[in-house]
Amino acid sequence: MPHSVEWAKKYEAKGLILIGYHSSKQETRDDVIAACKAYKLPYPNYLSLNISGVQVSGFPCFVLFDHKGKMIFKGHPMEADGKLADAMKAAPDPLVGEGPYKKLEAVAKKIIDHKDFGKILETLKTKHLNSENADEKAEAEKLVERLTKFGNRMLSKAEAKKPTEPTASFNMYNEIATLFKGDEIGDKAKAVVEELKKDKDFQENMKADKEFESIKDEVEKLKPCNKCTGGAFNKTCEGCQKKNQNYSGLVARAKALVKKYPNSPAAAKVKELVPVE
Repeated sequence: MPHSVEWAKKYEAKGLILIGYHSSKQETRDDVIAACKAYKLPYPNYLSLNISGVQVSGFPCFVLFDHKGKMIFKGHPMEADGKLADAMKAAPDPLVGEGPYKKLEAVAKKIIDHKDFGKILETLKTKHLNSENADEKAEAEKLVERLTKFGNRMLSKAEAKKPTEPTASFNMYNEIATLFKGDEIGDKAKAVVEELKKDKDFQENMKADKEFESIKDEVEKLKPCNKCTGGAFNKTCEGCQKKNQNYSGLVARAKALVKKYPNSPAAAKVKELVPVE
């Protein structure tokens, strides 16, 4: 699983989709959930999953499909790095798609660099969409469509994070406003940022969220006692609590957070980290 976490960090922005599935019957649902939390898996995991045409005979098992849906590897994750790297090189960038871009290759490369989408969209709309060359116009239409969809997806994700992850939502809106500056998408994001700056409740939630993230970082550093298995700190284990001298201080900080910001998303989340009742 550590391999898959690193792959997610390295390749997710480039289009890699990771899905975990648990096929062994020896562990319970709670065991699987505990393992996912311990390894901080950033992708969905299923307790049971059948993949058509794939039979798993050993664990752990990693199955790799290329961007066309063809299975190109099945085996131990530690043996998959080379195949995965090759597959990512061969796959088209998710922002520009398959192409080929004969007339607008330079523009497509700028998009892949994830910079100045607002300026790029302006150039595409004012120049290339008005081109008399049919191929250039068609390529421009495709790029405008893909960039616009990407920007709207980012806006939707930022909005979805508002109720539970206010800081992440605010930062994402800021990122969109910068990335799409000069375009309608950037204007929408900037307007939301200004609204959130004036929203006192949201600002309070961000303060609570900042304290929660600080507590969370410290909790993740806590070490398990010798009796606990799975490599993760157990908040209900007295041995784990005694081994970590700063645990009582973290509990006190969590209680203070809940008291000061009782209705914040952070108050609900911190209760899952440490006992505050």
